[in-house]
Amino acid sequence: MWKKKWVPIVSSVILAGAVLMPISTDAAVGKKTVQASYNNIKVMYNGAVVTTDLEPFIINGSTFIPLRMMANVFNKDVVWDGTNYTINVKDKPDTRVASLEAQLAERDSKIKSLESKISDLKDEVDKLERKKGSSSKDDFDDQLADLEKYLNREFGDFEDISWDISLDGDDEDDISVEIEVDLSDYEDEYDDLTKSQIRGFVEDICEAIWDEFKDADIEGVIIDSDEDEDLYEFEGDGYNNKVTLSAV
Repeated sequence: MWKKKWVPIVSSVILAGAVLMPISTDAAVGKKTVQASYNNIKVMYNGAVVTTDLEPFIINGSTFIPLRMMANVFNKDVVWDGTNYTINVKDKPDTRVASLEAQLAERDSKIKSLESKISDLKDEVDKLERKKGSSSKDDFDDQLADLEKYLNREFGDFEDISWDISLDGDDEDDISVEIEVDLSDYEDEYDDLTKSQIRGFVEDICEAIWDEFKDADIEGVIIDSDEDEDLYEFEGDGYNNKVTLSAV
């Protein structure tokens, strides 16, 4: 059975309290006595009962429910302006959005920090590589100078002739050899040498170089320093350690 109550409802009292729906934007100002019907009306949202302190009721076939309750259901703010008799309904700030924005800002900050660290590390690696390259070149130059001294000690008086052996190269893979002899002083001794002896002399020098720089490719020349004339050219293949010699 429907329970009926005659309830004098004053618009200002209703709005100052729970705020009920529906309302009309062009309603007349004044007081009315209306008949409200109550029948334990429930409000359901997605299958769940929405609790309210003010029981919904029916007036003239229209069901009235608290506006503030429904605003909370839909995540809205309701503000009663008693001066202008206006109900303001606004969206509530979505805390989830704010939380996600904060997380994104924090992530972006971490990414920038990591990018900065990566950039710094790359700079450090570049510095170390340059330093390593410079150090390696210095080490190679020292090795080449020591080897040059050794070759002149071991082979500088081959067959009682004074030979001046000099080495050059940018790295240990390619070595240039220049062997000088002053034929104005040693022409007779040089003329007594056979090509086989000169080949053996050059091969011994190349073998000594390969002992220090295992796979180096060697290019060399024997020069008459008096006439500044090439006498022989030779090459040493670092892959199979073979020497080719040809007269110029």
